Amino acid sequence: MYSGEKAYVQGLKEKFPHEEAAIDKYMKMVKEVTKGTLHLVLLKIIPLPMVRLLDRLGVLAFFSPFMRAATQSLADVLSQLPASQELKAVLSYIHPIYGVIPKNASFSIHALLINYFLEGTFYPRGGSSEIAFHIIPVIQQTGGAVLTSATVKSVLLDSAGRACGVRVKKNGGLVDIFSPIVISNAGIFHTYERLLPEKARCSPGIQSYLGMVQPGVSTLCVFICLRGSKKNLGLEANNCYIYFDTDIDQAMERYLSLSRDQAVEHIPYFFITSPSAKDPTWKDRFPDQSTLMMMLPARYEWFEEWQSEPPHKTGSDYEALKDSFIDASMSVLMKLYPQLEGKVHNVSVGSPLSRQFFLAAPHGETCGVGHNPNHLQPHVLATVRAQSPIPNLYLTGQDVFTCGLFGALHGALLCSSTILQRNVHLDLLQLQSRVSAAPPKRMN
Repeated sequence: MYSGEKAYVQGLKEKFPHEEAAIDKYMKMVKEVTKGTLHLVLLKIIPLPMVRLLDRLGVLAFFSPFMRAATQSLADVLSQLPASQELKAVLSYIHPIYGVIPKNASFSIHALLINYFLEGTFYPRGGSSEIAFHIIPVIQQTGGAVLTSATVKSVLLDSAGRACGVRVKKNGGLVDIFSPIVISNAGIFHTYERLLPEKARCSPGIQSYLGMVQPGVSTLCVFICLRGSKKNLGLEANNCYIYFDTDIDQAMERYLSLSRDQAVEHIPYFFITSPSAKDPTWKDRFPDQSTLMMMLPARYEWFEEWQSEPPHKTGSDYEALKDSFIDASMSVLMKLYPQLEGKVHNVSVGSPLSRQFFLAAPHGETCGVGHNPNHLQPHVLATVRAQSPIPNLYLTGQDVFTCGLFGALHGALLCSSTILQRNVHLDLLQLQSRVSAAPPKRMN
């Protein structure tokens, strides 16, 4: 798949010369759906009673191409194309990014990502940690503080049931930090199922909220350290999706129905990327070293029996299970990249339990809330917003909008707009206009 819309389409047509009509129709649908992205933002802003009324009247689906496609699955949309099974699989290739198989994936979310990736992507110089490194000083300059190694154990509620702070674990004890509002970036499931007091968790508002959403899928990640530079190892700054069956839905359903011991022999896909190859500063910081990451689907239930064990003390059976997935992954890797034979320095695995422990994902989910058509129902989209059923408690991040970095950023803008009672999106557009109109600064 090539970056740049023209190259992307041309590449598809070269590989499927007899299916140009299907490709053109698919691209037209993608473009049509993404025109209505603004409607997703509006659903999060306008009053809920108005959304419910517009939904009942059918106005949202009538006027918004995004909302019409939101409740259609990717598989259903592709079935409308005069396309071969192989072309349908290629057009579905990006589904691991949002973590839902084609038959359960909302076409609107799929179209958003396809449109986003058409012009290629970017990678932060110095790696993802640079994002936090540059944001923290801004927070501090405005009087805020960034605290680490202080795990939030619960959200504090006052006698009226309003959020009034958080309780954190520090040096073996508990410390209460009080504040007028609480903003949670921990995700819907961790916030509502783990951080709220039991009485609040069981309240009709929270239970109704949780009943509208489902956790996304789990994955297993294999992290590989290599001896050699990007050039010497032939690594490229791209993402590879490796499939073994053109019927992605069937392959995934069969795989997830197997026992953990059987599943390792039937892995349906791999996502492979080299973070070091994407970072132009890597070669100066870590000369003659490289990294690879392989991601594959996994069920949380395969690892669930060790959930109460602390990391590094899970026992030999758990390590043997992880090793079996390592062996299967490395076998595929060496077939694809034979030049890496003998260059592997170290391999480690992150299972769904790793994501549960380090990222507080209760179900080991990769992308928080699952992006299936039910989640994209207008009334669900409108209900899952920054303001929670608990007064003074707000949600931010990807669960408020969509998965991914930019989905999380839009979630933050929606949360800020709700708290400040002003349209921060509009503020940013006005800022962009001023910056674009200003004369360029002369560089010394």
